Amino acid sequence: MVTTALNTSKTPGIIITEIRMMNSTFRGIHFLVEGVDDSKFWKHRLNSSNVAIVNCEGKLNLLGAAVDIFNAAISGVTGVYDADFDRLLGISHSPSFVVPTDANDLEICLLMSGALNIFLSEYADAELLDDFENTSGISVSEQIERTSREFGRLRFLSNIAGHHVDFDQLSPYRFVSIDDWSLDHTALKNEYAALASIDIQDLETMLEAHCSQVAPAWAYSQGHDAVRILARGIRRVIGRRQMDEQDVARVLRIAYSKQMLEQTDMYALLCGIQGVLPLLLFA
Repeated sequence: MVTTALNTSKTPGIIITEIRMMNSTFRGIHFLVEGVDDSKFWKHRLNSSNVAIVNCEGKLNLLGAAVDIFNAAISGVTGVYDADFDRLLGISHSPSFVVPTDANDLEICLLMSGALNIFLSEYADAELLDDFENTSGISVSEQIERTSREFGRLRFLSNIAGHHVDFDQLSPYRFVSIDDWSLDHTALKNEYAALASIDIQDLETMLEAHCSQVAPAWAYSQGHDAVRILARGIRRVIGRRQMDEQDVARVLRIAYSKQMLEQTDMYALLCGIQGVLPLLLFA
């Protein structure tokens, strides 16, 4: 399998040039992904002889390149992009040869699957895990969803209100305790309000107005937040493991089976595209 990535920041035009250059020696499928972690996920699930993974360095680049590829009538291209908040916002994208993830991103897809239970069976302490679930009355999955939802609601608000908040400064590592796995809601909201240059009461009003609708579980959750929250929990509350975001994400990717993938909508959509591709897409 070939994984392509230029050293410079990409644009849709650069991506198309990259594909055209490869077509001089490669007659297979170009598979567009948003970033490095996505490339790692798909690398062992696609046909290594037939597919070149193209790291587009972001969703906007991927979608922009897809439009340009369609307009230029370049064949043999498909890919997957993160749905993010598109479903909450009623947004869809074209052309249809690139498809969205089932959840907001691949990491959330992993956490919603059986990969989480495999992770817990290997890395959690069974007694601590039982104590947590019996005391809290919720599962580990529910804990991650509920906590990540609070970060996600702020991400959603920043998106629609144009606050342009830097969420690297709002990492769960800062606001989720390793001692009891609780979220400091007050500190999180106060920090967001300061970064957005708004009053805390205005923030509460905006959250109530824009982010209070009943939404399915995981609808607001973002992968980096959720994986970091799991990493916090495994430190002390449900385990005794020193694992960071990259460690947790790597194990979840490995635990995610072919059968799990085959149950997803994105797999079904990609299989539907297979008919117009020159070679077999999946391994």
